[in-house]
Amino acid sequence: MEQLLNKNIRSIILTSGTLAPLKPLIAELAFPVSHRLENPHIVNSSQVFVKVVSSGPDKEPLISNYENRNNPKYLSSLARTILAFAPLVPGGLLVFFPSYPLMKTCMDSWQANGLWSQISKHKQIFVEPRGKEAFNQTMTEYYQAIADPNLKGAIFLAVCRGKVSEGLDFADRNGRAVIITGLPFPPLKDPKVVLKKQYLNNNRTVENELLSGMIEASRAVNQAIGRVIRHRYDYGAILLCDMRFNQSNQKNQLSSWIQGHLKGPQPKNFGSIIPELSKFFKNAEKTVS
Repeated sequence: MEQLLNKNIRSIILTSGTLAPLKPLIAELAFPVSHRLENPHIVNSSQVFVKVVSSGPDKEPLISNYENRNNPKYLSSLARTILAFAPLVPGGLLVFFPSYPLMKTCMDSWQANGLWSQISKHKQIFVEPRGKEAFNQTMTEYYQAIADPNLKGAIFLAVCRGKVSEGLDFADRNGRAVIITGLPFPPLKDPKVVLKKQYLNNNRTVENELLSGMIEASRAVNQAIGRVIRHRYDYGAILLCDMRFNQSNQKNQLSSWIQGHLKGPQPKNFGSIIPELSKFFKNAEKTVS
């Protein structure tokens, strides 16, 4: 950016659907920004359902931090949470994990304890592969499952910062709900992370103090959430299945249009979410067209 400014360029417009949070981004750019604009979403509030799901149906806390992610009780509770939501979601249900290793840990656990087969009775399960050819084939099969009138939709397990979260369009029935299972903090030894940390240390400001793994994780979450609600007449549910999303500092890093749906009190127990979600989809199917 500095090189562009040195060429006497008069105006630079930086735009994207997932630049938020803006303040640390501007600090990172290290040059003054005279105008900022963060628009609300094109859809109205009745077309979006957003909840923080702090615990599963068994009252086990949902938190995918390093200390808890191998906890059998947590892994089971997360599966039971997906199992409870799956029959309520018409069409496609996207489930995003912080990393490939954590997704594999969950899959291995669910296949071993039988919860995988229980979930698949409601919707066929697809998993994001790493290879390009396998990925294209998996996407084709997923879309076919969604379009099949004899099936009740499908579930796509994917990873934040993966191909699914950053470039694909899951409009309408292809993605009626998205589950975020945790915060995708970047690996500390990743070369990009190391270089960025060095840059921030050399350009330390009050705003730059905020530029940490939390900001990177929030941007990845915002990107994944953006796979649903793709046009004016779309609708969908966003389920933040990690109790850390109840923390004000984490809520403030989400896109502003999502924050607006989290201003009210969040459900104190899992049971209260089920009828609300069911009612949301029934009303949306009748009123949104």
